Amino acid sequence: MKAKLIFILIPFLCIPALEAFSQSGPYKYGKVQEEELRMRTYDKDTSAAAVILSDFAVSHFRLNGDVKLITERRTRIKILKKTGYTWANVEVPMYQNGSSKETISGIKGYTYNLENGKIKKDKLESSAIFEERQSEYRQTKKFTMPNVKEGSVIEYTYTVNSDFIYNLRDWEFQSTIPTVWSEYRAKIPQYFDYKTLQHGYHGIYEPKDNYDARINGYRWVMVDLPALRPERYITTLTDYQARIEFELQMLHVPGKESKVMTGEWDEVIKDLLRQERFGSQLNRKGFFKGDVAAITEQFTAPEQQMKAIYEMVQQQMKWNGKYGIYTTGTLRKAFDNKTGSAAEVNLLLTAMLQEAGLDAAPVLVSTREHGKVYKGTPMLNKFNYVIAHVNLNGKSVLLDATDPLLPAGMLPVRSLNGEGRLIKANTDQWVALKPSDKYQRVYTGNLTILENGQIDGDATEVSSGYRALYLRKEVKEEGESSYTEKLNKEIGTYKFSSPAFKHLKELNSALELNYKVAAAGNGQAQDMIYLNPMLGQGESENPFKLEQRAYPVDFAFPISETFICRFTIPDNYELDDAPQNVKVSLPNQGGSFMYMVEKRGNVVEVLSKIDISKPIYYAAEYPQLKELYARIVAKHAEQIVLKRK
Repeated sequence: MKAKLIFILIPFLCIPALEAFSQSGPYKYGKVQEEELRMRTYDKDTSAAAVILSDFAVSHFRLNGDVKLITERRTRIKILKKTGYTWANVEVPMYQNGSSKETISGIKGYTYNLENGKIKKDKLESSAIFEERQSEYRQTKKFTMPNVKEGSVIEYTYTVNSDFIYNLRDWEFQSTIPTVWSEYRAKIPQYFDYKTLQHGYHGIYEPKDNYDARINGYRWVMVDLPALRPERYITTLTDYQARIEFELQMLHVPGKESKVMTGEWDEVIKDLLRQERFGSQLNRKGFFKGDVAAITEQFTAPEQQMKAIYEMVQQQMKWNGKYGIYTTGTLRKAFDNKTGSAAEVNLLLTAMLQEAGLDAAPVLVSTREHGKVYKGTPMLNKFNYVIAHVNLNGKSVLLDATDPLLPAGMLPVRSLNGEGRLIKANTDQWVALKPSDKYQRVYTGNLTILENGQIDGDATEVSSGYRALYLRKEVKEEGESSYTEKLNKEIGTYKFSSPAFKHLKELNSALELNYKVAAAGNGQAQDMIYLNPMLGQGESENPFKLEQRAYPVDFAFPISETFICRFTIPDNYELDDAPQNVKVSLPNQGGSFMYMVEKRGNVVEVLSKIDISKPIYYAAEYPQLKELYARIVAKHAEQIVLKRK
């Protein structure tokens, strides 16, 4: 589509040269102020190792035999701490697809330092600039600024020359260090109608100056942006980053009807199903007909057939760790080699399911690390993964055969990210990528306490859903003997020994782990016995530390953790002090925490139950979620006190 677009545009862009861009911006290149060099901390974030003082770029289109998008960028950064030195290592990505490519030119830069009251500048030498190829589609231009130290200001500029005018580059206002000023300008000819999509939680700033958009083009500015810092339970930082995306929506050709450039999903699906490296592979089934026929002869129920085909692909094919929505070779080659990318493994699975007569089709997915998908218009570059969908009498089942430990119908965590697009002729459907199970753990202990404080007993952990998946992965990676040896350990005063698994290989069964629990006493009878009843299994730290959080809390799946332990105490002891019973619930049945201590005869029973009933909690729900975990941590730290009668 890109090559065709350039061919169409050339006759209509033979117009006078575009007006020169205003290059003023917030700072003039090369004019560093002494106060910038004397700055030792950034008052809005005193922990910052560096701060972006200005990030400024302008884009315009140029006709020189073909249409190119030219973007001139300059960036100024203050280095505050040694840990900020990494910001002197600059990487600029360049993309290539066939004959269309990007190039970087005009790289210049200086490092400024204040020495003996005077500003000294060191020039970026051409010998410090080099290129590195990452893949057939991507190269990176790299350079390192010279003589960087605490207090330095670095400044560099470069120009990107791009053949890709369908999608302008995203402009990222926000980074992992604070940004004082970020500005992007674009001079767009009247023939192009770009759709813009703004992300993040920060608004556009409107400077009070005499900027004339009719002359200088569109302008987007953000100021005083906080650092984009990783937090627990998120997908990828770019989902929450202040940035703006562009996509060419309409092409207005003088004297002709305007052309829609974004396309519709039905057109995209038809094209995908004809693609040699996607849909065409689904039609080549001869090489596995015998394997599928053997399964359909053995099983008659569609669900049994689906499960058997899934397990065959899962056991015979090894995922090579590569993502993508297109195959790198043929499915026949992947089948013969017994290895392939996610696209090859799951398109092979889809083709086999179709051969069995099941209503199966591929689903395009953007993994959690890749980011959320915008559903407005088809943008295939926003997807990086493929899974299989089966319609079983109106019930949707999602399958991913890349993981040998995944039960049928359970998605890997990487795929639990919003919705995927079903690629099926004459079908307009998004598929919810929801977890089919919880992260579930039930801990049961039966312990006896002696008068000297010694404790002996047994404990059992029953894990299911994603908890069982994680545990099986750990055991497989380390080996069962090495893993069980690691479980012979001490947590606080408790010693765990003789671990043994049940149902380790039965993926559709809960995974059971049994072991001994012991704690040494003091050698003689105690008047008072102090006991932490959670046996080192409780929550010791609140994962939510921010006062406020702009991002959703994305657990990926619901969580259920139940702890039950029965302590048999000596007959001549009584329960002197114990944690108060408590039950805390989140609004709208969003979750709960229950903690109870009960004494029946000489048995003290402790129950802790945590239910996080939703995969995602939004920013407005964060304070209640944070408070819930604060109550859990506090309660799990409390002790039971036994007193001699």
